[in-house]
Amino acid sequence: MDNVNDPIDITNMPSYPDESIDFFVCSHVLEHVSDDRQALRELYRILNVGGRGILMVPIVLTLDEVDEDPSVTDVAERWRRFGQWDHVRLYSKAGFLARVHEVGFAVQQFGHEHFGREVFRKYGITEQSVLYVVEKR
Repeated sequence: MDNVNDPIDITNMPSYPDESIDFFVCSHVLEHVSDDRQALRELYRILNVGGRGILMVPIVLTLDEVDEDPSVTDVAERWRRFGQWDHVRLYSKAGFLARVHEVGFAVQQFGHEHFGREVFRKYGITEQSVLYVVEKR
C-alpha cells in the first residue's frame, strides 16, 4: 500500500495452489479489500471440495444493499459512510450472502438459536450476531 488510506490490493499476494486448503478463517477482511468478489473467488479456488471456512464481516441489518466505493480515500468520508477509516464498504445481510453464494459457496448460518441465548449473554455477543460457515461442494 502506498498510502494507509488505500484499500488492500490482493492482486499481488502470494498464491496457494488450487484446492490446497481444508479450512480457513476470514474474519473482518473483506470490508477492507478493493475487490471483495475477487477475494471470495480466491478463497473458493484454494479450498478443497468439502472444505469449510468461516467468513465474518460487519453487517448492518438496516441496509437493503451493500454500500461500497473503494475509490473513496478521504478519511472523514470513510468514517461517515463506512464507520471506519479503512473500510471501503458496508454489507447488508442479503448483499453479503449474495456475494458468497455468487462464487459457489454453500452457507450455513449459526445464531443464538444454535448456540443458545445464555452463551451469547455470557460472552457479550449480540443476539443478532450470526456465524457464517461456508463449504465448497
